[in-house]
Formats: sequence, C-alpha cells, structure tokens
Amino acid sequence: MILQNLSIKRKLTLITMLTSSLALILSSVSFLIYDLVSFRHLLTQDLMTQAEIIGYNSAGAMEFKDEPAATATLSALTAKEDIVTAVLYRPDGKIFAHYFRGKTTLPSYLPSSLQGKGYRFEGGYLEVFHDVTLNGEHVGTLFLQSDMRQWSMRARRYASILIIFVLVSGLFAFFVSSRLQGLISNPILHLEDTMRMVSANKNYAVRAVKSYGDEIGRLIDGFNTMLSEIQQRDTALQSTNGELKTRTQELEEEISHRKQTQEELLNAKHAAEEANRAKSTFLANMSHELRTPLNAIIGYSEMLEEETRDSGKIENVQDLRKIQASGKHLLSLINDVLDLSKIEAGKMVLHLEAFEVSQVIEEMVTTLQPAAAKNGNSIHVHLADNVNTMRADITKVRQILFNLLSNACKFTDRGSVSVNVEQIKVEDRDWIQFQVRDTGIGISAKQKENLFQEFAQADASIARKYGGTGLGLAITHRFVQLMKGCIWVESDVGQGAVFTVRLPVQVVIETAESAQPERAGRVPAASSETKTGLETILVIDDDPSVRDLMSRFLTKLDFHVVAAANGEEGIRLARQVHPLLITLDVVMPDCDGWTVLNRLKSDSKLAKIPVIMVTVVDNEAMGLDLGASNYLIKPVDRDRLAVLVEKHRITRSTTITDDNPVPLSYVADRPTGSKTAGTRASRSRRN
Repeated sequence: MILQNLSIKRKLTLITMLTSSLALILSSVSFLIYDLVSFRHLLTQDLMTQAEIIGYNSAGAMEFKDEPAATATLSALTAKEDIVTAVLYRPDGKIFAHYFRGKTTLPSYLPSSLQGKGYRFEGGYLEVFHDVTLNGEHVGTLFLQSDMRQWSMRARRYASILIIFVLVSGLFAFFVSSRLQGLISNPILHLEDTMRMVSANKNYAVRAVKSYGDEIGRLIDGFNTMLSEIQQRDTALQSTNGELKTRTQELEEEISHRKQTQEELLNAKHAAEEANRAKSTFLANMSHELRTPLNAIIGYSEMLEEETRDSGKIENVQDLRKIQASGKHLLSLINDVLDLSKIEAGKMVLHLEAFEVSQVIEEMVTTLQPAAAKNGNSIHVHLADNVNTMRADITKVRQILFNLLSNACKFTDRGSVSVNVEQIKVEDRDWIQFQVRDTGIGISAKQKENLFQEFAQADASIARKYGGTGLGLAITHRFVQLMKGCIWVESDVGQGAVFTVRLPVQVVIETAESAQPERAGRVPAASSETKTGLETILVIDDDPSVRDLMSRFLTKLDFHVVAAANGEEGIRLARQVHPLLITLDVVMPDCDGWTVLNRLKSDSKLAKIPVIMVTVVDNEAMGLDLGASNYLIKPVDRDRLAVLVEKHRITRSTTITDDNPVPLSYVADRPTGSKTAGTRASRSRRN
C-alpha cells in the first residue's frame, strides 16, 4: 500500500535497488554457505587424519599396556589449540589414556554410540572416533573432540564482509538508478503536468511534447489525439449551448405544466377513490338495510305457503312461491353487491378451515340437480383418488363451485355438465384443481376478454334470454385471487366451455390469522323444560317480525319460545327460564349482541347455554371467538336452523343420560337450502 502511493521516480529507484540488492544478497549468501560447508568438511577430514596418525602411533603402547607411552603420544596434541579432548579406550570400553584441554568430563566406559569409526557434531564440537588396530587386530578406540573455533571465526569474518559489500553495492545501485530513472519518469511527469494544466484551465489547445518513440511516446501521441477530439467536441458544445438553453427553458415550462396537470389528476384520483369508498360504504349499508325487510317478506311468504297448503287452499300457493322466488332473487343480487363492495373496500376476510372436498362437491351437485333437470341436463362427477381434504374458506369454495355449475346448467340445454376434481403438484406446491365442463352455447374469443369483469355478459341478447347481472364470474374471480389461486376458461362458440379453478391445498393468509377452528356445540346445564313439558328457546332480537317468525317456526318444532326485544331483557329471561339454547342478534339498540354474548359467557350459570348468532353482520370470527356455538347470516335456511336446534336437543338428552356429550359441527354462513325463517336464502343467481 505504501509503494502504491510513492511517486514514479521513487518507485523506479526503489525497484532497481531492490532487484539488484536481492540478487547480490542471494549470490553472496549462496557463496558464504558453500564456503562454510566446504570448510567444515575440510576440518572434519583434517581431524580424522590426525586421529588415524595418533591411533597408529598408540597401537603398540595399547598392545603392551604402556600407559605412559600412550599418554605421551596424546600430549603431542598440545600444539593443536582446537583439540580439547583426546581419549584412548580399551576394547572393553574403559579409559586407557587421555588428554584434556581445560575441564572436560567423559564417562569411564566408551559409549556404545562411539564404537566403530566416524564423526559427529555435538554441542558445538566436532567429535571423531577411530579404531586402533595392530596387525589387523582391534586393540582400542581413539576419541578426539575439537571445537569449531576456526569455523566460527571464518563465518563471522565472511558475514562482515558480506554486509559491507551489500551496503556499498546498494549505495552504488541507488546512485545509478537515481540517474537512469529519469529516462522513464521525466516524460510521464511532463505528461502529468500537461494533464493538470488542461484540467485546471480547460484549455484543450495545449499539447504534450514527445521525447521518445517508445511506448511512452505513443502514450503521449494518444493523449494529444484525445485532446484534439475533446477540443472539437467542446467547440461543438459551445456552438449548441444557446440552443440548449432555449430548449431547457421550454422544457421547464412543459414540466411546470405537467406538474400542474399531475396535481389535477392526483386530486381527481383522490376524489374518485373517495367516491369509490363512499359507494362501497353505501352499498354495504344499503345491503344490510334491505336484508331486514326481505327477511320478513321471505319468511312470512314461506309461513303463508305452509299454512295455505295445510288449509287446502292450494290456489294461492303458486303466487306465494313467486313472492318467495322474487325475494330470494333480490336477496342474491344484494349479496353479490355486498361481496363486491367488500372486495373493493379491502374488507373481505377469509375464514380458513379443513374440510372434505368430496363433501362440498356432493352438496353442490345435490343443490343444483333441480336446475340441471329443468333444462334436461345431466351432471357427472369425477373425483380423483388422491383428493382428500383441503384447508381454505369453505364458504367461498362453495360459492365458486355454485357459480360455475349454475352457469353451466343455465347455458346448456339438454346436454351434460361434468365436474372433474384432482390434486396436482405445480412448482413443488400441491393444488386442488376443479374443472367444470359443459356442452352449452360456448363463448367467443372477444367475449372471453371481459368475462371476469363486473356487470359483463356475453351480449345483450344472452342477458335477455338467460338473465343474470354479470356479477357471478367477477366475484368468483375475486374469490379465487383472495385464496392465491387462478381461474381460466377454454371455449369456442357452439362447443361448450371448460372453466378451470386451481386453489392451494393449504391456503395461507400472510396478513392476519384467518383460520377458524371447528367449534363444538355448548352443552346446556340445567333443565329448560316448561310446565307443558316443552323445552324452551330464547330469541333475542329487536325486530318484531324476526321474533314473530322465529317463534312460529320453532313452535312447530315442539319448542316453547320466549322472546326478548333487547339485550337486557334477554339476559334477565335467560337467568329466569334457563333455556335449551339462545338465538341472538348483533345489531340492537343500547346493548348490542357482542356485549350480550360476552355477559352470557361470563356468567357461570349461563355460560354452558349454547348461543346461535342470527344476524345480518358478517363477522363469524368474532362470534365464534366470543363463545357462540354457531353463526348464521340472515335470512337463515329454516332446514339448517332446524338441524342445529335438533342437534342441541339431542346433545342435551345424551348428556343427561350418559354424561357423554356429542359435539356439534360448525355451520357455514352461506346456506344453500330453500326455506328460511328470518334467515338468509341461497345465493343462486349468477351470470
């Protein structure tokens, strides 16, 4: 990093010095190592030669055990200052004679490592051991020990010479490189000065001077060529500067105008969004307001129809059925508008639960069998073996299948409608695929473009012939999107149509926890039988027509009905009569249904009484969380209500008999039956 920030002069000087110095040091060190190794080898050979001579001279003395003669022979080594120890060992390893220079201690016996002939370097000493023989017979061993004084002095002397030589050579290399680096650095520095001057003064007429014809010279030529091109472009830019200023002023005026237009569009967008929210709010409020009188119209017409048939006056039955059909048709339109307004307002909530796909298919086919038979159609179902359960909003899955099947039956005359269901894997994810195929009138390519738009039908003639509002497929499309699925259609005119819906096996809502577990029915605690022997049901609703209809309907089911017009009265009557179950409305003055439900479940004496919510408010999640056993949307299917009530009666009887309550199944808020009692009818009219 430091080298990168140096000037080019210093870089060239430093590189030259480093290269020459490293080469010199490497060669000198190599020579020094070679010389020291050779000198050590020479010392070894010299000491071994001396050992051979002394051993030869000592052989006779050792043979005749003449220790003084052997000692005198060893004393001749006094002239050798580097030899510090000389010892003659007998064949048995004991010392025969010795010579020491200074204080040296050796073992009394010859070490096994010194037996034989050879040398070694040990502890800074050169040690040589030599066999002493006489007439080929081994008579002892000579051991010589020499210090490395000469070798060390030679190494120090050569190292000093090497250091001095390297320093002198480095100074010489520095002097030479300082003079020669200018051949490279001077042209580059001149080019740098020229660049700095051009950058500071913006004078593109300046040119760098070329000194050499090498790569640096070509670099200077390229730099001068670049300056020439920049000078030409600068001249052209200056000539068009006036035009750019004029155009800039025009653009500023245009941008100002566009900003003003954008603000107007943004205000219009906000106004449109506010109007859309107001529309959705209005539609939702009006839908709830219209449900209340429709509840009475449909309920009373059904009651009148039953009473008329019972009295034998069948001439009015058809008129009453027309009233019911018209009311239910109007109710289906209101439900469609309400669903659409919820989706547009972003308030549509998914209630996830696990359910059997086959059961839903069976319900839809059973419900639409009369509509298919009316046009002479047959319905065929194929359910793949791998289709079992899925986790989704069962109500919306029913509505999707209902819309597709009802359309298929409506636009097919004396043909067939088939439903194919299978589980597939796409992109490592499991999907349930529903396919509804018909042999009806088909759809053209142009008509398919707007098929899933609100209030869109194939054309006016089809609308007049088959009826419908054009909302069914639009709502179906929105429901599929809410559950992260997809829907598409394949069709040609006169060739029928195939609608395919693909939904995840496990629908996941990322924004909030929407799944609602199945709830078991509440088990009543105390007896609710009246003095007449009939079990009591408490109806809490502020609408007199609803109380009247519920009372008349439940009375026919052999129940004693007690009605309350508000929440406070309902709680008081619940404590007084302790009913089998309670039906409870949400929208009531003073004390709403949520408050009543909370107070009922907080009272230890009333907490076990099952509560069925019967209301126009579509918020079953809150109702079930607060402790309601079931949740029904007005107008509720009378048959569905009857089944619920009967299950609660059976559960209570079973509990009293064997203390083994039977759990009640959760009832969906979108009934498909035909009879109502202050409840909501089937949503049957679609595209």
